[in-house]
Parts: sequence; structure tokens; C-alpha cells
Amino acid sequence: MRIKVLNNRQNFFKFPMTDAELNLEMRRLGIKETVPMCKIVDVLEDNNLMNLLKGEIVNMDEVNFLARRLGSLSAYERNVLSIYTDSNCIATMKDLINLTYSTQGLSLITDFSEPEQVGKRLYMDEMLAMSEEEEKHVNFIRFAEKTFKENLPEVMPYGVFVEHGFQLQEVYNGKTFPEYFYSDVIVAAIEVQNSAGDTEYLYLPTDICSMNKVKARLGVLDYWELKVTDIHNMKLPDILVPVPEDVKEISQLTLFNEMCQAVSRFDEVQMKQLAMVVEFTGHASFTEVTSLAKNLGEFEVNPFVHNHEEYGKFWVKESGLFDVDELLLPHIDYASFAADKIAGTLVASGYVGEGFVGATRPLAEYQQYEGEFADPLELDYDCFEDFCLFSSLIANLMIEGDDAGNLYGSDLTQYKEVITEAIEKEECVGEEVRGLMHYFDKSREVAAKVLSAQPKVTEINGELYGVLKCKISEPLTEEDINVLKEYWAGQMSDGWGEGFEQRSIDVDEGEIYVSFWNSGNHWSVMTEEELMGGQAQGMDLRY
Repeated sequence: MRIKVLNNRQNFFKFPMTDAELNLEMRRLGIKETVPMCKIVDVLEDNNLMNLLKGEIVNMDEVNFLARRLGSLSAYERNVLSIYTDSNCIATMKDLINLTYSTQGLSLITDFSEPEQVGKRLYMDEMLAMSEEEEKHVNFIRFAEKTFKENLPEVMPYGVFVEHGFQLQEVYNGKTFPEYFYSDVIVAAIEVQNSAGDTEYLYLPTDICSMNKVKARLGVLDYWELKVTDIHNMKLPDILVPVPEDVKEISQLTLFNEMCQAVSRFDEVQMKQLAMVVEFTGHASFTEVTSLAKNLGEFEVNPFVHNHEEYGKFWVKESGLFDVDELLLPHIDYASFAADKIAGTLVASGYVGEGFVGATRPLAEYQQYEGEFADPLELDYDCFEDFCLFSSLIANLMIEGDDAGNLYGSDLTQYKEVITEAIEKEECVGEEVRGLMHYFDKSREVAAKVLSAQPKVTEINGELYGVLKCKISEPLTEEDINVLKEYWAGQMSDGWGEGFEQRSIDVDEGEIYVSFWNSGNHWSVMTEEELMGGQAQGMDLRY
């Protein structure tokens, strides 16, 4: 559904969206609160339940949850609920959400030409399900007659509306959301409670936006204040499902969440393969499973063979790689063939309960990852210091469609504010915490030290510079800095910067296209000390 909301400016939003998407859109409206509140100005769909709240200031998280619930209903169910709200006192977000759980006992009949179909419609709406046996033996015409006799049908311009056994359930208490698996990429749900016993759910893979919203609804500041009461598994093989005690700390949850992210797009075949690889390697920690999942294609996994004889037959007769005369098949030593093939192509191999697993490189290499690339779910910014990289800026000025030449650092200082606004609009979902480090995969050592990297601009000695402002947990070595420089240069030339320089920025004279990178011989990425010739320590750089 599309809803126009109002804060400082109006905008249409399409719901439902992820918590991170909602968080980003709200920030673009100037709303930074964890629980965003907005005024509903308009709803595009005429029969949408949200029309009842036009002109009201509402909790946008509730709007998003209601949109998810409505998305799970059929067009018929949404139409029935819309008609019900037209003639009943349903005017709060809490009641609207609860109404989506209360479709039982509401019917809209628009066609009476086939009495048996009318009865089936009424029966399904009252019972919510019907077995094959019921369909054969229920007299649906009599059921329809009985339903109309015992209830008071309401004749409306668009049909006959019937309430038969309807009750408004209170599934949503107006504070914490009920469990609802709204996406097919959800791997598991962590059930958490505060000290008062209020319950909420974290749907993994998740992010810091969802974590903050759950904590806000439960009235806590930190994850350690919550008790993990259950883990509801949706996709994981049993061997990979932790117990609540395994995710009681935020560091544990962060690594489990990363593991869920790594497998969120796996189908049943890949999940089975991963379980076999985990059983074979014995690597079952969150980081080890993440490493195995990301490199699953390196393993040979065959659930159809359980010994060398079967393995050899599979490769000779079924793989399609060999064209062997049928007369020779009885004379092949399949077990020996399997042993030779394994020795020649695999570093490690073995049979588990479900079949064969082989590795193309030493298993110990899959134990080296320690979660350095995981996006944090909770932060303490006091643990980090600033570190910046600088580069010169260049821009192209366009006036009424004509090229008016290039602008350089000293020319661009007057545009600092509008360039900053344009950079902020470039932020994407997933970058809330780590910025461009969200995409960084070059070095585990650098990833462990650099929490975030955000593009910005700053004025130094009358010139505007491009900046990569980083939050670091410990000093970077020279090698670390070179890795970060190379990454930032690549982002400016082919990644983030390539997209940014293609978007116009309106200025009084016309439009400017700002580039953080250029191919000139004198362009480079510099540390603060390199930029200022060793005289910049302690400078107050304003971003």
C-alpha cells in the first residue's frame, strides 16, 4: 500500500518495508527517533484500512506491521475487513492490527446464482478450513439458510454482509508485536523478554535498526537486559540450531545473525549440503558455519553415495563425465577408482550419515574467520576514535545544459552544505552502522579495527576536500592504512563515487556533478598527517 505521510515535508511511501528501509526513509524526512511518528495525509487505495487514520499522527512501525499483515490476506479478506470497519467503531491502530487476525465469522456475498457456492463461502469463513470429507457430506445450502436465519445480514450496495460468530481477537496488545513470519528469507526468530515478562521477536537475519526497535518496545537500553526464552527455527538443519544459552550475549547473537545472513537464500538442497559439511568437518561454531556457508561451492557433497564402491560407480556410470563401454563395466574396480580420484582431487574427504563430503583445501582454513565482517547489532561509540582519509574534489558545472567548465577545491567551498546534503541522500539500506565498511571484504584485520567509514566533505585552508571519516577501535598499521586507502580509492572510482558523480546537485548557477576521484597525476588519498605535511595533529576539522 502507498501512504503519504507528513513531517517537515510530504512524501509517499510504499509499505511494507524492512525496518532498515523505514529507518532510512524516516531519516530523509528528518525523523531520527527509533520509533518514528508521522501524520498520515493520504492513502492511495480506497478500501485500505489505513484510510480510517487519515489526519492522525501514528506510529510508523505499527503502520509497517499492519501493511505486512494486510499483505498476507487475500483480496476478499481485505475487502471484508474494509467493509466491517465502515460500519463499526474500529479507529485505533491496535484494533486495526487485531482485526487482521479476526477474519473468522465475516462474510461478503456478492453472487447468489449458485446457492451451494454461497454456503461454501459462509462455511469457509466460519470454520476457516474444510476437509475433503466435510466437502462431500456438508449440506451447504442448508448451512447458508441456517446462517442467514440466525444472523442479521446487512444488504449493501456491493453485496450482503454477514457477521456469524465474529470476535475481535486481541493478538496485539498495543505495545509489543506478536510473532509473525512475514518474509521467506527469515531463518529463525529469537524470542526475548524483559524483566516484566513482555515478549518480542528478533527475526534473523536482522540489523541494528530492528534491534533498536525491539529494545524500545521492551523499554530496555541494552541486549543484556533481555532474556532469550526460545529460538524458533524456520530453515536451519537441526545440527545448526543453537539453544537460548548460546545467544544470551550480544556478541554471540551478532555472530549467529551473520550465520543466518550467510544461509538466508539457501534452498533445501543447499541446507542439507551445509549440514553434511558441518558434520564432516566438525566445525559448528557460528563463525565456522558462516565460513563454510560462504565457501560451500568448494566442497564436493554427494548424498547418494556412502562408500567407495558407490562413489566410484557414481562417477563412472552416472556423472556423465565418462563414456565407458558397457562390456567393461563389470570389470572396473570402482572402489580403487574412487580412492584414486579422491587422492588426486581432494585434500580431505569422508562419509557422514547422509553421504560423501570432500574438501579442496585444508579444513583448518575454514576456522580462521572470527566474525570480523559481521555488522554489529549494538554499539558503544566511546570505544572508537576518528580516523580520516582525504582526497581532492573536482566538479563539473552545467548551466542550462551547457558545460561551464570544472570547479576545484577552492571553488567548491561555497557548495559545502548542498554537497553534504547530497552525500546524505546517497546512504543505502545496510549502511546504517558501518557505512561503506558494510561492503568491505579485503582484510579481516582491517575489518576488525574499522567499525565504519562514511563519505563526507570538509573545508581546510579555504579548499573543500573529500573525506572518508572512519571510526576505529585501535590504531591502524601502515599496512592497514594502505588497504583502507586502496578500498576507498576503488569506491571513489568504481563504486560509491561513480554513482555519486552521476547525480546532479542543484546550485544557484545551475547544476554541479561532484567527483571524489580523478585520474590526474597529482590526485591521491592522504591521511591527515600527509595532507597537512605533519602539522595537522589536533586540528578541528569540521564535517
